[in-house]
Amino acid sequence: MIRHLDSRTSVSGQLQPDAIASLAAAGVTLIINNRQDGEEPGQPGALELRRAADDAGVAFLEVPIQGRPDNAVIDSLARTLAGGDARIHLFCRSGTRSAAAWALVQIRGGQPVDAVLSAARAAGYDLAGLFV
Repeated sequence: MIRHLDSRTSVSGQLQPDAIASLAAAGVTLIINNRQDGEEPGQPGALELRRAADDAGVAFLEVPIQGRPDNAVIDSLARTLAGGDARIHLFCRSGTRSAAAWALVQIRGGQPVDAVLSAARAAGYDLAGLFV
């Protein structure tokens, strides 16, 4: 299920290669994979997903997250989000790590915590635990 965090950014759980063409048709220009290969049996590998993205004309980045997003992940995503008007889709197993990374970038960029948490909650992610 695709969930929108803001006008440019969506998240989901694990993408399948055949879903990438639909994301491209919806205007997504960059997909960010927040999973490591082999996290779970049957998970499509990054190479397979990258090929599907290439076929669909969509850029593909790998920015694995284990647990809470660290400063390197937040810095990388902040640079990517600041890079223009790209429509970005992030995914992990459930979308929670991806949504958390987005939220931390927004807050670091000066957005009010309550507004960011509200946007995440509207998309189906309760991220209040990030601030415990």
